[in-house]
Amino acid sequence: MRISIKNAHNVDAKQLAEVFNLSFYNDYVKYGECPGYNKTEEDILMGMTEYAVFKIIADGKIVGAISVCEKPNNNYFLGALCVIPSYANKGIGQIAMRFLDTEFPDATCWALETPTDKVQNHYFYKKFGYIATKEYFDGSVLISYFQRQL
Repeated sequence: MRISIKNAHNVDAKQLAEVFNLSFYNDYVKYGECPGYNKTEEDILMGMTEYAVFKIIADGKIVGAISVCEKPNNNYFLGALCVIPSYANKGIGQIAMRFLDTEFPDATCWALETPTDKVQNHYFYKKFGYIATKEYFDGSVLISYFQRQL
């Protein structure tokens, strides 16, 4: 399977909305809420004005997405890294994380959030040097905030 990651464009918004909705559906069911779920094409287009959005392509189709927000002083926030369930656990997330390091070589700090009880996510991000620095509630969901200093 050949994986490529490319800048997303407005014409990709509908497919990206589908990717987000497939990727975050289980979180929505589990928590009753999820900011990554129930995305519309318009939501994706609006997000593209605030975030750098990339599409992850495998087998000739969009199977994942990455969204990154640049903050002051070469700090970046990883808003989303998602892969549709049928392509999960195939190493795509690892490719995406390495892509971020090459795409944003000026980064001095990365941050991201994930539910505290998503142990697999915690394990994944810790492999790439992220450290949980705080927890807080977003609605009824306990969230872990991770940072990676470079």
